[in-house]
Amino acid sequence: MKLILIVDDEVDLTTAYSLLFQLHGYETMTAANGREALDVIARRRPDLVLSDLMMPVMDGVELSRRLRNDEATASIPIILMSAAPERHTLSDRNFDALILKPARFQTMLEKIRALLPD
Repeated sequence: MKLILIVDDEVDLTTAYSLLFQLHGYETMTAANGREALDVIARRRPDLVLSDLMMPVMDGVELSRRLRNDEATASIPIILMSAAPERHTLSDRNFDALILKPARFQTMLEKIRALLPD
C-alpha cells in the first residue's frame, strides 16, 4: 500500500483528504506544517508528499526545497496545493505538480496516480 504524507495547517482538510485517500487504497500520514512534515519523514519515508503552499512555521516551498536537497528524500514525488500560487516564487520547480485550491478530489487522485503508478 502506497503511503501519502498530507501536509496542511487546516486540520479539517487533512482529516478529509486522509479518509478519502484511505478509501481509495492509500495509507496516509499527516503534518500541520513543513517542519512537522520533516520530522514525520525522518521517522517514516512516504511514497508521495501532498502539501499546502501557505502554512506557518515552514511553508510548502521551503519543505519541497529541503526534500529535494536531501539525497534521502530527493526522489519523493511532491504535489503542492494553493489557492494563491501567484504569491509565491515557484520558479525553482522543486515539486512535481501544482494543484489549485479548491481542488476536486478526482483531480488530486489523478495527479497522485500519475506520480505513483501501481
